[in-house]
Amino acid sequence: MRDEDLLEALATAIRPKVTGESAVVFCSHSADEPHWRNLLAAAGAADVLVLAFDGNLLASLPSPPGTRSAAQLLADRHALLATLATDSPLSALVDRFDPDRRAALFVTDPLNPPVTGSRPRIGIKHPSWSLFEHKSVVDVLWDSIGLPRAESVVYDEPGSLWQPVLPPGTEIVSAGQTCRAEPSAGGGDIRWSSAGTSSPRAESAGRRRIRVMPMLPGVPCRLHGLVLVESTVAFTPLELLVPRRPADGTFLCAGTAPMPVARQRGLIELTRWTGEALRRRLGYRGGFSVDGILTRSGFRPTDLNTRVTSAFEAAPPPLRVRVHASALLAREGLRGVDAAGPGLTESVHRALNDTTDLNLLAMIGQPVPLARRHVRWRDRGLEACRPDEAHGSIEVINGPRGTALRAQLARKHLPVGISQQESVVVALRMADELLGTGIGDLQPPPVGSGAAPTQRSGTT
Repeated sequence: MRDEDLLEALATAIRPKVTGESAVVFCSHSADEPHWRNLLAAAGAADVLVLAFDGNLLASLPSPPGTRSAAQLLADRHALLATLATDSPLSALVDRFDPDRRAALFVTDPLNPPVTGSRPRIGIKHPSWSLFEHKSVVDVLWDSIGLPRAESVVYDEPGSLWQPVLPPGTEIVSAGQTCRAEPSAGGGDIRWSSAGTSSPRAESAGRRRIRVMPMLPGVPCRLHGLVLVESTVAFTPLELLVPRRPADGTFLCAGTAPMPVARQRGLIELTRWTGEALRRRLGYRGGFSVDGILTRSGFRPTDLNTRVTSAFEAAPPPLRVRVHASALLAREGLRGVDAAGPGLTESVHRALNDTTDLNLLAMIGQPVPLARRHVRWRDRGLEACRPDEAHGSIEVINGPRGTALRAQLARKHLPVGISQQESVVVALRMADELLGTGIGDLQPPPVGSGAAPTQRSGTT
């Protein structure tokens, strides 16, 4: 499907909601603004206001300083969007564009604000879907749809009645969730430890529920796609770049990379099957992802995300807009969005598989001056070099959550025999040496050899 045909398919699906009316879009990237305008204009919108959280209009509004977790960033943006229902700088800004408050409101993932004022909102997520993002609940879903998983146990903290009895050398992973709180984002409440030793626990203001499961050797990976009204789009499966921190038993989320093409076919089929099961079991529609481990026995799920994920943060803006628009239209139940499915599948596979760089992004927990250095490989390590000798770069940047490290490593120069997970560890170690980022000691996750296709059981 040509890009113009994909645009027309989405515009046709949106028309019943926006023709002759105004539209307001809240998104993450100012680079997306012209593409939202083009799409909604093609759908017949009378006028369009796009407000990006990294753009000048929203950047002028007050926001908390300092480093924030992914969950804190979402909470802050939800609080800002809630002021649309009050007398506030944001509501005044939007009211100048749409004084009658009739404009269709588009709020893109990962945002899911409970309050946005009286404007008609397109693609509201059903509250029940977020329930299964709770790690203490989601195993019920895997069992219900017949997707094999690792054994697990759920208990309330403090858990004096629960003691792990595992063979020596076995490692476990625990995921905590504060009771009556929303599911956490960014992996901040996940810990790992060896059997028989206590894992350091994150401080919590309230009682928590803990899920414990074995640390599975294999490739951490993400299945992701879009559940449309009558079909499912399965995107390129991704390897999750998540080195371990021995000092505190946490994981560092550093980005994603496409799985080897030889492994993609079976995982794409499993993604499509999972999306269809989510629709049948939960009436689900919209973006989704299933994080898990590709083991020697097949894929084993750990987490469900009921949204379009950060895998598209680095995607070309036109594609990013089309993916987010499709997710919102699917949630709205607009059947015309299914016509865009084949074009989205092709465009996303091309964009994710054709990346020439290994792109990393990690938060830095201390003040560090902004800087950039070029690096090159020497054997299995990196060293600083001149720009004309570079195989990549590392830099400290200001991001929406605070100071962050960004690294780009050309794939064609990665040493033979070094995994993507090992490359992450080497790059972040070099950032500590050259830029003083203080990330600390890291280990690649335990990766087993070989992988078998996942066999499903039960019915959907």
